[in-house]
Amino acid sequence: MKAVVQDSLNVITKEHKLSGIEKPYKLYLTHDPFTIENNILTPTFKVKRNVARDVYKPQIDAMYRELTKEGK
Repeated sequence: MKAVVQDSLNVITKEHKLSGIEKPYKLYLTHDPFTIENNILTPTFKVKRNVARDVYKPQIDAMYRELTKEGK
């Protein structure tokens, strides 16, 4: 599933000619939705970036380590 989503994102980034900093090189998929109840969304359904960052910090750090190993 992850490869399918990554391939789709790669196609979209090429179609829209996104720059290198706009392209997602790694991604993390979770089955847990972002909700108001788990405090990741505000009541107006905006992502609380600081909360999401803290919740997914281990996954984000792992993706950065992988990118560093790959030389990206």
